[in-house]
Amino acid sequence: MKKFITFLSIVLIGANFLNGQTKEEIAQSIERIEKISKLESPKSTSVASLDNLTVNIGEVALESTNITPLLQNLYYRSIGETKDGVADVTIKKPSLEECKELATRILKQTQKIQEISALVPNVTSETSSIKNPLKLPKILSSLNYAKTAISLLGEESLFQAKAIKNIIGTISSGNNL
Repeated sequence: MKKFITFLSIVLIGANFLNGQTKEEIAQSIERIEKISKLESPKSTSVASLDNLTVNIGEVALESTNITPLLQNLYYRSIGETKDGVADVTIKKPSLEECKELATRILKQTQKIQEISALVPNVTSETSSIKNPLKLPKILSSLNYAKTAISLLGEESLFQAKAIKNIIGTISSGNNL
C-alpha cells in the first residue's frame, strides 16, 4: 500500500509539474510552428552558400513542423488528457520506445540547427562582398528569412528537447515503482 501511495504521489506531482509548466509552453510552441509554417522560402539569390542555407533551413523547418504535433500527442497521452484538457482514462500512455524514437529525431533536428548556425558566418562574409544593387534585395530577403527561421527553429528545438526529456522522465519514474 505504501508503494502505491508513493507511486500515486510521484505520478501526480510529475503530472502537475508537466501540466503546469508545459501547457503554456505547448501554446507557445503552437505559435512558433504556425510562424515557421508561414515562412516562405526566398527565391534563388545566385549566392550558392546562401541558397544552400535557405534550402537546409526549409528542410529543418519541415521536420520541426512534423515533430511538434507528435510531441504534443505524447505529452497529452502522458498526462492522460485530451488536447482540450479533458481527463481521459482510455488514452493509451506512450511507451518508452515511442519517446526514445522521437527523442532521436529531436536530437538530429538539434544537430542540424547547429550545423546551419555554423554556416551563417560564411554566408554573411560571402554576401557582404556583393555590390550589385540588383542582387541586394534578394540577398537581404534571404538573410532576413534565415535569421527569423533560425531563431524560431532554435527556440522550438529547445522546447522539443526539454519536453521529451520531461515525458521520458515521467514515464521512466512510473515504470520504476
